[in-house]
Order: sequence, then C-alpha cells, then structure tokens
Amino acid sequence: MKKTLAAFLLSCAFPFAFADGENLPHKTDDRNAPVVYFTRDVSSDGLLKVYDALNQKLTGKVGIKVSFGGPDEQVLNPELLRGLVKKTGGTMFDGNGLSSNRWTADMNLKYAKAHGFTDVGNCIMVSDSDPINLPVKNGYLLKYARTGKEFADFDTLISVFRVRPHHLPAFDGNIKNITLCMANRSGKCILHSGGKDENRYHNTEPETLMKSFADAAKAALDYKKNWAFINVLEDIDSADSCKGVTNLGKIGIIASNDIVALEQCAVDFMIENVNVSESVKSAWKTAHQVGVIEYAEKLGCGSRNYRLVEVK
Repeated sequence: MKKTLAAFLLSCAFPFAFADGENLPHKTDDRNAPVVYFTRDVSSDGLLKVYDALNQKLTGKVGIKVSFGGPDEQVLNPELLRGLVKKTGGTMFDGNGLSSNRWTADMNLKYAKAHGFTDVGNCIMVSDSDPINLPVKNGYLLKYARTGKEFADFDTLISVFRVRPHHLPAFDGNIKNITLCMANRSGKCILHSGGKDENRYHNTEPETLMKSFADAAKAALDYKKNWAFINVLEDIDSADSCKGVTNLGKIGIIASNDIVALEQCAVDFMIENVNVSESVKSAWKTAHQVGVIEYAEKLGCGSRNYRLVEVK
C-alpha cells in the first residue's frame, strides 16, 4: 500500500489539462448498450433535461439519495436539485456517519440546512435504531447490506451525486452514494469490514472495500427496481495532496438507468479524457479504486460500455 501511494503521489506531480478530443474508451455505437445522457448545462434545468430523457416512471413515494456532507466538504449544489424535487415531489435522504461530527440525524440535518438542502425540499436521515437488511445474492463477500427502514418506504429512487475525483481513496460517485452513503452506522461497519463486523470501523484493504461496495450496490438494485442515476461533473478541487492536479471545471451532467455505465462514463470524462500519460491514468485509477466498477459489472449491476447521447 505504501509503495502504491508513493507511486501515485509521484505520478500526480505532472500537471494536466483537459484533452482536446473526447477520449472515452467505453463509449460505443452498439444499440444494445445502455444510454448515458449528457448535457454541458450544469444547472437545475440541465439536470432536469437529462433526468427527463430517462423517462423514469414515477410511482408512489419518491426518494432522492444525496449526500448532505459535513463541515467544509465539497458537496452537490442543492440548487441543482430544485427542478427535480419540484417535478418528483421527492424526499432527499442520507445516512449517518461514523465520525463524531456526523454521528446522529440531528448533526447531519444541521449540515443539510447549512449547505442549503432544506431550502430546496424535505430532508431525512435513514434510521440507525430501525435497520433493514438488503440481501446480497451471489456476491463476493457480503450476505447483506444494511440501511434504515425509511429506505423501504420509497417506491421510486433517484440517486444524484457530485463526483469528486482525487478526493477520497474509494471512487467517490454514485456507487458510493447508494452503498456507503446510504448505509446507516452499522451498515458502514459491515462495508468497511467486508461483512465481518457490524459494530466497529475497519481500515480495510482496497480489494475488500471494492468488493463490498459492489455487493452493496447489487443489494440496493435488487431490493428496489425503479432507479435513476445522475452524476454531476463540475468544479472539484483535489483533496488528496496530488501536486499538479487541477480543477477540471464544469464538464456537465450525466444520467443513466444503468449505474455501471454512468460510473464508467464519469471515469472516462474525469480520468481517461485528461491529457496525461497512460501510466499516470493507471496510477490514478489504482489509487482511487475504480476497479469497483468492473466488480459491479461482473455481479450484473450493469455494463461499462455505453452509448453517449448529448441533450441540449
């Protein structure tokens, strides 16, 4: 691990800029591939355009999975959700954390208010005292993922995340949003321990964490069938001490009914499409554990190849 991290930090010493051409290696013309809709319009209207392109059927109670964030965290601009919340009547929800400042629902809802989410719509936290288990069928490590009982009340699910490259070791996108971020405190312990401990945090090695995330993603997708996924690709500053890594600015918003296609598209835009050497890209992908996307694909969560359709 130390050698990998050292190599990664060294590789990040090279400055990079956005590539002139679109180097999206998993984009295909195959009509059988899932569609990822893309807009350059990073606004509430832009987000609603790509969401509408998905033609999701709105039934029953709508849950919008977001991350309310913590102090000084680069979170999704809640104003981007205003049109979506108005259209769907959705309730925004998140899970409590293991850190002392995100331990309770009250703590997290204070951050939701501070960041402006409560100004946009109703916000709740999934329960720690009333958990539900989401069975994992034929997974790698987990027998079940765990969240709060509130998740069971939603009939329609929309997951929206501001992708943060070079922010955390584990790939910080929609797979994380419906697994670690959706887990209650006990569920987070399950994920971090590869299913071995429900009560304590474990600093697990990357392979275990990637397989646990893939298992939990499959559990969420199997438990609730009516999902839509949206990734916002914009204005994220590096938080991993990588020298030379720059903010890529407003790339756009992508949406898909296929979470694997969506995550791979995000990686293609934010890593593959950056004008650096292949060895540097490889180091970034290793350090940020993007292998979780391939693990999720192998579990049947979706396809890494996608058709990209721009919505203007």
